Amino acid sequence: MQVSESGEFVVAKPPEEVVKLLKDPATVARLIPGVSGVRESGGEYVGEALVKLGHLSGKVAVRFKYAEARDDGVVVIGRATGLQTTADFSIAVDTEPRDGGTLVKWRFQGTARGLAASLAPGIVRSALRKIAEDAVKNLAQYLQSK
Repeated sequence: MQVSESGEFVVAKPPEEVVKLLKDPATVARLIPGVSGVRESGGEYVGEALVKLGHLSGKVAVRFKYAEARDDGVVVIGRATGLQTTADFSIAVDTEPRDGGTLVKWRFQGTARGLAASLAPGIVRSALRKIAEDAVKNLAQYLQSK
């Protein structure tokens, strides 16, 4: 089961500042809803996330790393495991100058497999979409406030 989401927004910061914030793993971890206790481990960042799948909720283990860290953006890839499901994800953020600020373009791709993804694909798909939407909302708010 796959989920793809994308979008864009403009912030009143130069692209260099936006990318600098995105290259900070602690910042990225704070933006993903429910993620806590992130620490570095063997070149990756690991933590936990509280996930809701319909009426069920539970903690999943999350691992992520930077696949790309460029001057104009980043690509973060990772895996979440728990609730008898594994989800692989990719979050790409590209920036470009726009009217004295920055146009932020984002793409989220997620693939889930396992018991929950097999038995309730609609619920898992909705949960992945909600996580992506909330993470982007958090990113936009964070960039506006810093």
